[in-house]
Amino acid sequence: MEYTFQEMPDVHGTGERKVYPKATHCSQISYDFFVNKLAQRSGFSKGVINGVLSELVQEMEFYLGNGHSVKVDGLGTFNLALGMMNREKAEEVKEEGERYDTNNVYIKSVHFLPDANWMRKLRQTIKLNKVGAVKTLEPERNTREERHQMALEYLNTHPFMRVMHYAVLTGVHHNVACKELRAFSEDPESGIMRSGKGNQLIYLKRP
Repeated sequence: MEYTFQEMPDVHGTGERKVYPKATHCSQISYDFFVNKLAQRSGFSKGVINGVLSELVQEMEFYLGNGHSVKVDGLGTFNLALGMMNREKAEEVKEEGERYDTNNVYIKSVHFLPDANWMRKLRQTIKLNKVGAVKTLEPERNTREERHQMALEYLNTHPFMRVMHYAVLTGVHHNVACKELRAFSEDPESGIMRSGKGNQLIYLKRP
C-alpha cells in the first residue's frame, strides 16, 4: 500500500509546519466486484453470499435500532452515534421534569471499532511504501477579508456555495475553508448564512 506525506494547515497560526501520512487510494472496489471475488475464493455461490450479507445488514439495523452494539468476530464492533441537527440550538440543562426538543436529535453515524486481532494482522501483512515528496500547502494568495469579499461576489452570481467551491475560489486548504465559512455564517454582519448538514451543507447569501 502506498502513501505520501501531506503538510497540515496551520489553522491556529502557530507558525509550525507539520505533516501527516495519507494513503493513496487507487480506486473504490464495487460491491459486485467484491462479491464475485469472494465467491471465487470461498466456493460459495454469489446468491448465497448476497443473501448472507443482506441478512447481516438487516439484523444489524434491528439490533442497533434497539440500543445494542453489534460485534462481528474477526471484523469489529458497530454502534450508533447520535447528533443534533442544529448545534447552535444545543439543549441547555433543565430542571427535572422539563421537556427537551427531541426533534433536534438524529442518528448521525455508525461508529466502527475494528477487532484488535484483525488490526494486528493488517499491520503484519500490509507493507507500506512511501511515494513522492511531501505535498506542501500553497501560500495563501489573499487575506481573510479579501476571501470574504470573493465569497460574497460568488454568491451574487450563484444560488449557493459549498466548501469545495470556496477552497477552489480562494486557494486555501479544505480545512481552512470549512473554518472560515463557518465563522462567516455565525457572524450576522457577514452576509453569509448556512443551510443543511453533512454532504448537504451549503452556504447562501443572507437575506
